[in-house]
Amino acid sequence: GPGTSRRGASRHAMAAFATPCARFSTKARRPIPCWTAKKTCRKSQIARAAVGAAEKAELPVLEQPGVGLMRDVKRRLLPHVWSDFKDGMNAKTMASAGFLFCACLSVAVAFGAGVAVVTQGQMGCIEMVLSTAVCGVVYALTCGQPLAISGFGGAHLAFTGLLYSLSEAVGVEFLPAYAWVGIWSSFFLFVMTLASVSNLVLYFTRFTDETFSALSSVIFIYESTKTIAKEFVKPGADPTTAYLSALLAALTFITIRTFAGIRKSIFFKKKARELVADFAPTIGIAVGALAASKAIGAFGTTLPGLALPVGLHTSTGRPWLVDIFSAPVWVRWGAILPAIMFSLLLFMDQVITTRLVNTPDNKLRKGWGYHLDLLVVSAYTLFASFFGLPFMTAATVPSLNHTRSLAFVDYKGDVAGVIENRISNFLIHLGIGFSVLFLQPLLVSIPLAVFMGLFLYLGVSAALNNKFLNRATLLLADPDRLKKFRPKKYVRNLPVSVTIKYTIVQLTCLASLWLVKSLPNVGIMFPVLVAGLVPCRLIAGRFFDNEHLQVLDDCGDALEAGRKAFVNEVDGIQSGVATEEMVILEAPDDYEEE
Repeated sequence: GPGTSRRGASRHAMAAFATPCARFSTKARRPIPCWTAKKTCRKSQIARAAVGAAEKAELPVLEQPGVGLMRDVKRRLLPHVWSDFKDGMNAKTMASAGFLFCACLSVAVAFGAGVAVVTQGQMGCIEMVLSTAVCGVVYALTCGQPLAISGFGGAHLAFTGLLYSLSEAVGVEFLPAYAWVGIWSSFFLFVMTLASVSNLVLYFTRFTDETFSALSSVIFIYESTKTIAKEFVKPGADPTTAYLSALLAALTFITIRTFAGIRKSIFFKKKARELVADFAPTIGIAVGALAASKAIGAFGTTLPGLALPVGLHTSTGRPWLVDIFSAPVWVRWGAILPAIMFSLLLFMDQVITTRLVNTPDNKLRKGWGYHLDLLVVSAYTLFASFFGLPFMTAATVPSLNHTRSLAFVDYKGDVAGVIENRISNFLIHLGIGFSVLFLQPLLVSIPLAVFMGLFLYLGVSAALNNKFLNRATLLLADPDRLKKFRPKKYVRNLPVSVTIKYTIVQLTCLASLWLVKSLPNVGIMFPVLVAGLVPCRLIAGRFFDNEHLQVLDDCGDALEAGRKAFVNEVDGIQSGVATEEMVILEAPDDYEEE
């Protein structure tokens, strides 16, 4: 009660500190002991003072050095580190780890081949696979959101190629110059961490999230289909090999989709359906590999496989440690400019992906830690710089598929909860590291087309869960049919013309991102364009009613929503974090699908 604290702490002061704790943990609803009342009142006063300062700022973002980072450590890392391991000890986690191991390994090999091309062999598959493994293990053990998967992206590839072209143009060695860009990028990311720049994510909306996620999904779909199409058009192409590759990719994709769809079927008991659906990607790869072995024997042909490295030597045979002091002094300082752009790209990649994982739709219970995540990225970027390894951040499509694979869904198909753990992320990247040493003969025996089928499934799966891309189908829909059949809330509750106009704005942003990413001469501006999604949403919001934006984007005034989210963040409240245990609702007997 109010009389328990010295000098009569007010009831309001007690509530100000107790409420955030109650919202964050299901075990924090007990009365506050008398001996903590003074400490509670003091913390409440500090929190309210910070909130008052935030309310005075027009766009509150920055905090005192290290405040946001320490908040993440105390709120997400320390209280839940044990449960993150304990909760991961189950079959669903093992199935997710097996699925994402194959997916992330194929992604690493594919981008490793791309890096080898754009850097003329200075970096390649061995550097990419090793960097993915080491960064992933470190990130899984120390980050604030272990559901996010570390990886490389198409934007990183374009930027790396641009840095190589720049180093060639000025006549300097690539790896020392690349290392200095990484060192400066690590420094800028560390400064961002201390200043709590990740609070900017509170001003992001579904507009930014879905547009960036759509770009990542399209890249995965495009790259997988392009790899298969190359078999038909490359010089001296064998038609048998090309057609077999296409059939194997399609077989793998269809198998995974079919077995994953068993989750919603009427056959078998619920536990059996869940088990089969969880292992659908593993089943798909096994079916594809078996069909490939039979086809190779029947047609007497060979199929391209994964280009996995043998051993732990670098692509060029150089020493692992890069001699950063071999770069001229002007290069060391001149690397600051590209480092600013690259650190912006790493920052945007990281915070947007983790925000997509942290969406309230996933009903996470343990909270998140944007500042802690960025600190881990900063530290690993510094490490990778000294060893000439590709830089990693949270990868959008693998992260979304990882979260979805660990989710429980209700009878309507909505997420009812997610197994938040570090085990699956750790096992994925530990397996990638061991694959270089022990699994190379097995993995190279599986045709590349099988992994491309899995690659395609990753992109399609993420695209189907993207509400922006779902809305884009309205552009092809019959308006007369939409008046009679309104299955989605953005169709039921809004004029169709409003939904289409808003979707066209997003499509324009998506096309701009794709265009800039694809043009080598302007690729360095890609991070700026990604960051520009936020002001683009603010400008577009002036041409739509707040009531319509509430349906399309989950908020009307993005700035006002961001200010309120910042106040909650400073006060220790993470809005959207579930406080109840996961409950999977069974469908009633008379339930019928719409």
